[in-house]
Amino acid sequence: MSHEILEVPVNSEKRKVEICHVTGRFFASKSDCPYLESAAHVCLNRNSAEDDKNWHYNSNLLPILDELVAILVEFGFANVIRLETTPDREIQRKTLEISEIPFENSKEFRTKRLVVRDFWKKGYFIADGTRFGGNYLVYTSSPNTCHAEFVLICAPITDEERISAMRCCNQVKKTLLLATTSSESTQPHYTQCTWFRPEFY
Repeated sequence: MSHEILEVPVNSEKRKVEICHVTGRFFASKSDCPYLESAAHVCLNRNSAEDDKNWHYNSNLLPILDELVAILVEFGFANVIRLETTPDREIQRKTLEISEIPFENSKEFRTKRLVVRDFWKKGYFIADGTRFGGNYLVYTSSPNTCHAEFVLICAPITDEERISAMRCCNQVKKTLLLATTSSESTQPHYTQCTWFRPEFY
């Protein structure tokens, strides 16, 4: 993880949950869900359609977005544990340092991480948004108590993708936001897209 956003000193007094890294994905325990929701504003009860369809893991573990893992580690809510099976079928555990956590090293992931972090710091909850044609759904409070207010897409996207997302948002009464970042700043910028209805004018 890039150190450009590590501005907040880790508070060792917080209870840290263990995020498991297994076969290239991150998972959190169901038993940690209430703590993460109340203390860290992270809800794990909204998974992607792909997770719902192809779930073959321990039923006590829930997948968590890489971007949310980055936030939990940065702000002292979690440690990442790598689980590996040895040739003699024993499970080895290793606590990873921040620099060892295998986050994607790309411009796209940097944008997503900064955008998710920005909304999280403002008190919003973030969940996977692929069901509605976006990267994320943004909730004003816990996803267990309300519907998402925004569908968030990290640009760039094509005109066809933007129009398709706008149509979907119009159908489900959500606001579409496009997010961009620059290499010179860690502050994202947002564009709100609305469906123009000429009959109202």
